[in-house]
Amino acid sequence: MHKYVLTVVCALCLVSCKSIGGPGVSSYFDCGDGTMLKVTYSNGGATVQKDNGLPAFLRSVPSTGASTFENRAGLRLSVSGETATWSERTRQAPLSCRRVAVPR
Repeated sequence: MHKYVLTVVCALCLVSCKSIGGPGVSSYFDCGDGTMLKVTYSNGGATVQKDNGLPAFLRSVPSTGASTFENRAGLRLSVSGETATWSERTRQAPLSCRRVAVPR
């Protein structure tokens, strides 16, 4: 019985150590029009939160030269180094964004 309890306690400790956000986990991008993107990479894709709105998951898609993510709703993010390109609709001109430090 004690081994079981000890195992459960150890598992809970390991789960609590997992990062849930903050510096080093998410990247932030400032798009010239005032739009701020928070990008968190996980599970074969990226979760993008625009201006503290609802987060959207974008799956990774094959691309050359940049990490590219998109979803069926038409959201698309391409990241290359310190820059990113963000578009919300296929007929909308994409925004050029640059990586910034964690906003305060």
